[in-house]
Amino acid sequence: MARYLMTRVLYGVLTIALVILLTFMIQYMLPGDPARTIAGPRASEEVLAAVRERLHLNDPLVVQLWQYYSSVFTGDLGESYTRHRPVLDLILERLPATALLAVTALAVEMILGASLGLWEALRPTRSWALAATNVALLSIPPFALGFLLLLAFGYLVPIFPVDGGTGFSHLVLPALTLGVLGAPYYANVVRDGMKDALASSFTRTAVAKGLSRRYVVSRHVVRNALPPSITMLGMDVAIMFSGVVFVEAIFGWPGIGALQTEAFADVDRPVLTGTVIVAAVLVVLGNLAADVIRAFIDPRAKVGAL
Repeated sequence: MARYLMTRVLYGVLTIALVILLTFMIQYMLPGDPARTIAGPRASEEVLAAVRERLHLNDPLVVQLWQYYSSVFTGDLGESYTRHRPVLDLILERLPATALLAVTALAVEMILGASLGLWEALRPTRSWALAATNVALLSIPPFALGFLLLLAFGYLVPIFPVDGGTGFSHLVLPALTLGVLGAPYYANVVRDGMKDALASSFTRTAVAKGLSRRYVVSRHVVRNALPPSITMLGMDVAIMFSGVVFVEAIFGWPGIGALQTEAFADVDRPVLTGTVIVAAVLVVLGNLAADVIRAFIDPRAKVGAL
């Protein structure tokens, strides 16, 4: 287990390092003068020179890259151009709201998807209505479903508020938007895993011993069908953070996605790159947690990963 964890941690660190390199290169290649953005359009050359000196913009590219890595790995993501506050502080203020939305949406899609997958796997024939629903949901982009839900339950039938906030009533629609769209993936994975487990030799042996159907399904089939879903949960963290940007902007949810949207409109490079780095760290941690949980449930996963 220790070797397995060390391997996963090493892969995670390398992934974060590559993301940091990518964000640095994007900042370096983007047009515009960061010093002019910070100091303002009417700043004198002396002020601009002082800003460039403070930001090390006159140093060679390799030196700037080294300083950028050193700052990021010590928790310094820079200072916002427009808010004049540390980027990490701005992100930490918005992180709880995004975490609440992501966890709720993951719970919705896992419960809904696992229930549909379990129901379809135990049916003698496949439900074509469910298959058509899965295809329809997979073809809808998050922002489109978000607008539809907002129009239906915010304006036509005003059950939920349309103004931004972090209360439970504000959470329902964005969580449903993300959760409903992710449910078909889990439904398919759970269905396939259940089908394979039901057709396996250990299930036939359990049935031959006279064990009840409920016992066989709960103790043998479900347990062997869980690892693929857990692995998918770790990967789903990345998908969740890609869709949460649009959903938070639509519903006015004050999370990291909304902060990214605001920073893009303000051309606030440190905030944009800071949110990307933090999202990458969260994705790596989510995948690592999923791998550890899967290794405890299914020890065979460790063998294939080493």
